Amino acid sequence: MSGKQTVGFIGVGLMGWGMAKNAVEKGFDLLVLAHRKREAVDDLVARGAKEVASAREMAEQADMIVLCVTGAPQVREVLNKPDGILAGAREGLTIIDTSTSEPDLTVKLHEDLGAKGITFVDAPLSRTPSHAWDGELTTFVGGPPELVARIKPLLDTWAAVVIPTEGPVGSAHAIKLVNNLVSIGYGAIWSECFAMTKALGLKPQVLRELVTNSGMNCGNFQNFAKYICEGDPSAHKFTLANCLKDITYYNRMATANNTATLISDGTLQALKQAKTMGYGEQFLPEFVNVFLKLNGEEPGPSTD
Repeated sequence: MSGKQTVGFIGVGLMGWGMAKNAVEKGFDLLVLAHRKREAVDDLVARGAKEVASAREMAEQADMIVLCVTGAPQVREVLNKPDGILAGAREGLTIIDTSTSEPDLTVKLHEDLGAKGITFVDAPLSRTPSHAWDGELTTFVGGPPELVARIKPLLDTWAAVVIPTEGPVGSAHAIKLVNNLVSIGYGAIWSECFAMTKALGLKPQVLRELVTNSGMNCGNFQNFAKYICEGDPSAHKFTLANCLKDITYYNRMATANNTATLISDGTLQALKQAKTMGYGEQFLPEFVNVFLKLNGEEPGPSTD
């Protein structure tokens, strides 16, 4: 689309593929970095994107670069490696980090890169890969109003709701960690409750029916219940390893702010147990398997 800025996109995985698809289809000139899953890259190129060989090459051409990577270590790597973003970055470049990362790192990058004429801003995400594909994500954005307004046309391509935090850069990553404690913490509660239901000799469908017809019914619960009741874990494609990473970040933030962590501590320990038991690559709805196994029950759904 004539007049649109050139956007680079790094991280076309479960969430990023749909986000990048929306950006290019809605008129942005898109650069995409080679990814281990060729399917996403090939699809985006077919839609009009241009593939580049390195983050350095991308930075030499882009006005904005979107990061949608796993977390803080991956953000550091893609910025600082020999052929990374900073090797090719020009003054005026804006880097939008949509990853779930650590607020302290975001603040430092904003300050350090700002001294070089490069803007670093946090705009993490909420909802699922299917929402990313449909352009219906929610995103939180830190920073002053003029910065939010400048990047909002791009965010609008994949987000139906854009929420300015009305706080500094870094505050979006902070509130994202709070949001993830809500969703992952509920996953821990649903897991323990469904495991208890089985220990009582009842079918999980009974608990689903009860909650569905109560004030606690919500999309989070319905997606979670699809695994234990129907055998479908893909309603929430977010691995327990990523859950562990996010709650670890939350606890570090809480420690830095000297706040109580009674709920997040329990969730963190349950996720560590999941990793120890080899369930790290299972999706959040499969968290129930940890509790079932600890109770001496056979892991897996009860679809009868």
